[in-house]
Amino acid sequence: MFRLVEVLGLCAPLLGAAIVLYYRRRLGRAFGSAVLAAVVAVIGSVVGLVTSRAMWFGSGGAEGMTHRMEFGAGVRNLLLVLAWALLLVAILRRPARPEQAR
Repeated sequence: MFRLVEVLGLCAPLLGAAIVLYYRRRLGRAFGSAVLAAVVAVIGSVVGLVTSRAMWFGSGGAEGMTHRMEFGAGVRNLLLVLAWALLLVAILRRPARPEQAR
């Protein structure tokens, strides 16, 4: 069950990229920021996946393993915050909706 949740979490940025590509014409100027946010989020997810597996390798015993876990989590969180900020930029740059006539 945990593996399924982990795979879904890894695929979430990919789904976001697919949605951005699908709505690329409607996004206008916001397309570049949205694609960049999706790419950064995918990189952040991959960093989280790699560091959770790579924590066992290297020297330093339990202290070294903890240091690698903290470093990987910090990098992942910084990348995800950057992706979030880029999504905010995309929201601010999106074209205005035309008023719908009733």
